[in-house]
Amino acid sequence: MTQPTDLLIDTPAIHRRTDGVIRVAGPDRIAYLHSLLSQDVEGTKPGDVADFLYLDAKGEHLAAGTMVVHAEHVLLLVPAEIAAAVAERLDRFRFMMQVEVSDLTGEWSLASLRGPGEVDAPGARSQPGTAAPHGDGLVIRDRDGGVDLLGPTSWVTDRVEELVEDRDLPLASAEDWERHRIATGRPGWGSEIATGRRTQELGLLPTHVHLRKGCYPGQESIAKIFNLGRPRRALAVIEADHVLAAGDTLGEGRRPGEVTSAAATGDGRTVALALLPLVDGELPETVDTPDGVVRVRTRVGAGMPLRGA
Repeated sequence: MTQPTDLLIDTPAIHRRTDGVIRVAGPDRIAYLHSLLSQDVEGTKPGDVADFLYLDAKGEHLAAGTMVVHAEHVLLLVPAEIAAAVAERLDRFRFMMQVEVSDLTGEWSLASLRGPGEVDAPGARSQPGTAAPHGDGLVIRDRDGGVDLLGPTSWVTDRVEELVEDRDLPLASAEDWERHRIATGRPGWGSEIATGRRTQELGLLPTHVHLRKGCYPGQESIAKIFNLGRPRRALAVIEADHVLAAGDTLGEGRRPGEVTSAAATGDGRTVALALLPLVDGELPETVDTPDGVVRVRTRVGAGMPLRGA
């Protein structure tokens, strides 16, 4: 009997995403974004791709996303529901700097090709975290080996249709994408990245922050948490043979764990992200619940190098 498979995880597939796209142009764009974002924007060159955080002065998350550096502008990919607010805020605080902010959401779109291991598509570079021009759009090599197609919506539609037809790739649903996000340990906006949760406990330092740069909103909060180095809990990928749902508590005591996102797999398991209390700086291997044992796969961000450390 054929084993059930999950699109994007076990079987290569492509997903049309709903992310917002913001373009920041003008001669002062690099210096301006460097002063606001958690990444070293001044150290980038055209073709570089990196995840970023946009924080307030207290270290709360205003946005999280991916920046794509182009020779003439920088594109910021953020959750669609906050794209307009982020664009308005960027435009409002530019003061006398020569910066032009445009919300391209809807005009531009994004599609992602994922599968087990590294996948490929025409125009994709081999180096992770890079983007290459391809026709009217860009082909991005994701940091984990996937490929993203970013460009005018009509261009993305044509590229997706070509991949589906030429390679017989299935189209993945929003549910498939959510399962993939959870299984690969990608914190989501509003589910994991939410008010009151700190960057370090979410495992975002290796991917979203450059620790050697300063003078951006929230930098003092990031530095304080990093220097103390003692978060009380950490985000982890977990799995169980029974149903889990966002909001479920895991374990007992004064500080139980909390499931933040969950999805069913094709073989009847549940894969989830959860904030779990640390014991002597380590996560448990399992957590007992009334419905069965929860297995802890990995801590989000564990083992990844820290930029600027």
